Amino acid sequence: MSQRQAYDALPYNIPRHIRSKLLPFDAEAAGRLDDVLLQPRLLEQASIPEFKYQGLPQNRKVIRILRLWPGVLENPQIDCEMFEAEFDEDDKLLRLDKDCKVVMVPKKTPNTGSDGSRADNNANSASNGGTGDNNSNNSLEPISIKYEALSWRWGDEKNGKYAVMIHKDGKLHRKRVSETLGLALKYLRFEEERFLWIDAICINQDKDDERSSQVAMMSLVYAAATKACVWLGEDDVESTMAIKFIREDINQLKNFDSLCKDQQHAPKWRSLLMLMQRPWFSRRWVVQEIVLAKNALVYCGPDKIEWQELAIAVELFVEVETATHRLSELMKKDDKFSVIPNWFEHISELGASLLVNATARVYRSREIEETDHNDDILGRKGASRRSLLSLEYLVTSLSIFDCGRPHDSVYALVAIARDARPFAPSALIEKTQETLVSELCEDFLEQKCYILDYSSPYPDVCRDFTQFCIERCASVDKVQALDILCRPWAKDWRPGETVPGSQEQKVEKQKESETSESQQQKTPAQATKPERLYVIRIKVQELRKRPAGADDKQKLIELLKEIQYHNPSQEFDIPSNPEEFVEIWNCGREPYYKATGANGVNGAQTTTEQTQIICPAEKELALPSWVVRITAAPFDIFPHPGMDMVKMGRKNADPLVGAPQDGHRNYNAGQTKKLDLKTLKFRRRPRCHHYSLYVEGFWLDTVESVAQVSQGGAIPGEWLDMAGWPEARRPHRPGEVLPDPPPEFWRTLVADRGMYDRNPPYYYARACKETIVKGGLQSGAVDTTALMYNERNSIVAEFCRRVQAVIWNRALIKTEKGNLGLASNKVQKGDIVCIIYGCTVPLILRKKEYKSMQERRLEIFEDGVESIKRLVRKIKRNRSEAVTILVEMEYPEDYESEDLTDDEETAKNEGRKKTKQEKAKQRDPYRHYEFLGESYIYGMMDGEAVRQNFYKLKPDHLFEIR
Repeated sequence: MSQRQAYDALPYNIPRHIRSKLLPFDAEAAGRLDDVLLQPRLLEQASIPEFKYQGLPQNRKVIRILRLWPGVLENPQIDCEMFEAEFDEDDKLLRLDKDCKVVMVPKKTPNTGSDGSRADNNANSASNGGTGDNNSNNSLEPISIKYEALSWRWGDEKNGKYAVMIHKDGKLHRKRVSETLGLALKYLRFEEERFLWIDAICINQDKDDERSSQVAMMSLVYAAATKACVWLGEDDVESTMAIKFIREDINQLKNFDSLCKDQQHAPKWRSLLMLMQRPWFSRRWVVQEIVLAKNALVYCGPDKIEWQELAIAVELFVEVETATHRLSELMKKDDKFSVIPNWFEHISELGASLLVNATARVYRSREIEETDHNDDILGRKGASRRSLLSLEYLVTSLSIFDCGRPHDSVYALVAIARDARPFAPSALIEKTQETLVSELCEDFLEQKCYILDYSSPYPDVCRDFTQFCIERCASVDKVQALDILCRPWAKDWRPGETVPGSQEQKVEKQKESETSESQQQKTPAQATKPERLYVIRIKVQELRKRPAGADDKQKLIELLKEIQYHNPSQEFDIPSNPEEFVEIWNCGREPYYKATGANGVNGAQTTTEQTQIICPAEKELALPSWVVRITAAPFDIFPHPGMDMVKMGRKNADPLVGAPQDGHRNYNAGQTKKLDLKTLKFRRRPRCHHYSLYVEGFWLDTVESVAQVSQGGAIPGEWLDMAGWPEARRPHRPGEVLPDPPPEFWRTLVADRGMYDRNPPYYYARACKETIVKGGLQSGAVDTTALMYNERNSIVAEFCRRVQAVIWNRALIKTEKGNLGLASNKVQKGDIVCIIYGCTVPLILRKKEYKSMQERRLEIFEDGVESIKRLVRKIKRNRSEAVTILVEMEYPEDYESEDLTDDEETAKNEGRKKTKQEKAKQRDPYRHYEFLGESYIYGMMDGEAVRQNFYKLKPDHLFEIR
């Protein structure tokens, strides 16, 4: 064995329990340790202070770098040094001293390392914040740092049980880390000293403003790193077998066919699947980290492999299994695996598969000398790669990737999107050169400014992303701009959560609850007392009784002056009916006049009436129904029967709208009806406890009946009765021929599309009949899964796969007009089917109770308050000294408490001759709806509904969806 081979084999000769040992953070653990030698070290550590972050300068490209000192695997203590560094104009990283000034050293210094480390006295002086010797500035140069970026799966870093020792400015500190991060550092330091950027350590995670600014720079951090170090975790028998299989067999290609046929290779393919399902492959941040890295090296304990080698193996694995299912057939040959017929089903939806696919599709290579028009405007150098995919595509198509903080469901992908460029909120306030150019040239730039604000509530993050996607898509195709409403992407979040379901969050919520209770005990009035709003109501009849010689407007101004209203010249609508009231809602929370006698101030109180209204306190808003949760995604990783491991599986049908693609639509239900951005509104109402989206469309139909939901992709027998094909459920004598299925039924089962969203082939009708006959319908449902794996008929299998992609966890519905359709499992009788302008498929809405007049007035008031808040935030960003704020208040029409109807005869009897459209405009402000998802309605997916609406003169509605 050579010296190098002996060195590489050294980690394997160290027992695992020694390799895995880390230094605990708490000194209290010393008494529980079996290692006698470690106890004194841990007791000494109790006097070492915990590491405290110092703020970084804003609007400078300053980051922290961790210098990892070398060590042996037997030593559980990890020693590091932390210092600040700044990117210059050429994106070179320069070391800074403790005052955040660039460290300068003599140009020619012996023993100068390529990584920026120096061994002489001058370098030591520089590392301590000095500037080397007293040479002139002409003979000095900055220290350029070459570093690596760590990509790993986060643990509970805030409550980590282990410690790393950090040297900072000549002092020793200890910092908490999770076991995952501690082991990564321990293995990485085994080879040599390293300079690392690690997000959990180099960013102060407790400061939202710093996290926002640092995350906005992460694309630069990973792109400038020499390489990315990927940590998959500790090694085991499966991972060692998989990496060896990749390196020695798969990537050789010359014997690849034998690998797919010989039974002896079945355990190796299983080990590769296990490696591909490691937690790192399901982390959302890794997409950006791998895409931006110049190159990456994957570590799994002491084993390591180039990312490119792993990516090739994954591509070959997915390609062979998806095209031929040869590997699933291979697994059946092995008695240990033969009981599972679909070992590698849906392997193309695994995080590892999507990640490899994304790295090839996100960027297109180009010549470095070639500069982009956007780069010229922003003053940036030409990049070697150009982003190809939109932010909407990345967020919605990579939904299988998880994230700790809900904000990261969007923020983790902004840097690699073709139409977005990340900025921290501080960059807008300070007006850096890039933000100024981005704002001034926004209409000419493909990448729009996207703010990363971790202090913003998650519902606001969802609103910003939804609005961004709608506006960006509307600039290309307004017919499908609202399809984002049908694509699952948002983290399943509840008010008060930061990391849903984590132990850390439960502890924090418990502490907050205890704090809240103690505050309520001390000041119960402040904690529980609702706010009160005062509304001035002036009856028009009483207003006109005031001294003659002036019109109603002048009389109102004089009256408002008498009651000391702050803006008596403000415009108010004065009704013509003398029995109606002029209402002033923006008068504040305190009365404007007090009684000074029987008639008040100059008799004004006899004319005016001041109403006190109880206004609910502001409440943290939950996610609205128009934000589709990730729980509705088609695939997920979960345990399967008969397997000792988790595996990718289907849990929902595919979205009908498909993935966002420029110039392509699966359906065209709205025909040429485009989104009108003037009618699109987002309304945040924390006092009303809801987040509203206003969209325009028309009422198409109503759900009359709902059949059983499809479980596991099976076709319930009840569906055949609803479809008008009951003879298929009756037992058939030998030789009896079953008639073909009704076209509306089999086309509904496949949503009138074939594989790859093309028009369905005609043989689907025969395949449907064969599926019903042989699918075990007598048991109550057609088992499409059994047909796929047991029937041995490729045509039936193709049909069943398409059926599962359409009906899984959906219900068959029938509308009042007799149309069959498919909808969410939440749909009920009475829900309405709508065509929304800007969406390519019909949507299902549930009409809620009518609003009261007081609720409507409170909404109007709160909209005004939110408008002022937005203006104030904008003023702060723009630093305007004097700005005139004009808030226009809208007033509702008369409220009709009776059940509103579109029946023209009723309108005539009541003496109202308004058109349907006028009545719709009058009633829409008092209606609101819950969004239940997209739907397929047979015969209404390609513009038929719009033509039907045109001939029947149905009115357009402005739907408020909460």
